[in-house]
Amino acid sequence: MSTRPILLVLSIAATALLPVVSTAALIHVEEPQPLGLTLGAPVGVDLNQDGMSDLTVRYYGAPVCIGPPEGGSYLCSLGVTLEFGSSLQLLGVPSSLDPVALLPGQSVGPSPTEGAWLQTFTSPISLICEFGTVPYARQGYPDYTGGLERLAIGFRLAEQQSFRYGYMDVSLTTWMPHVEGIVVADQPNVGLTVVQVPEPSVAALTAIGAALLWSAGRRRRR
Repeated sequence: MSTRPILLVLSIAATALLPVVSTAALIHVEEPQPLGLTLGAPVGVDLNQDGMSDLTVRYYGAPVCIGPPEGGSYLCSLGVTLEFGSSLQLLGVPSSLDPVALLPGQSVGPSPTEGAWLQTFTSPISLICEFGTVPYARQGYPDYTGGLERLAIGFRLAEQQSFRYGYMDVSLTTWMPHVEGIVVADQPNVGLTVVQVPEPSVAALTAIGAALLWSAGRRRRR
């Protein structure tokens, strides 16, 4: 296969995988290291570059286990909690204050098709995985995740007289959840379609493909 068809394929892949780039900003959340020793380590996230943390992710990477002194039964938990700032509102369920688990293709915007915009509340959102031998062990993540391996949690950020919409892309494929990225709309009062955030390696590949295509076109013009 010649270079030109390969570059064309890479460009098409870039368009398919990264449709969110032109309409939104992608924010990556750093995980504290070593992750397996964290017990509530906070990571603040500034969503609109105003110098203030709008979201705090707390990491509980070391399993916390309880059980009787004689052993036999136990309950362990680990994961992350999400603490919303005063200007951040969750797309959730009013009766339970649980977030709505959004899937790719669903929208986050002024008129959500599911859930409601919850005002500030003090309880953090729990993405804690439980496991153990006691009867009440949940054996997984909270019920609102619906057993999904990947979900988006929608939010809106209040800015003076407008809102900026976005979502957190969270992976639940292991006992320790990972915030793959936070997507925030570039423009206020504009909705977004949920798109799974690509892995860094995929993003790098598409960027390289675009650079090669530009270089090849420049050589042809010369």
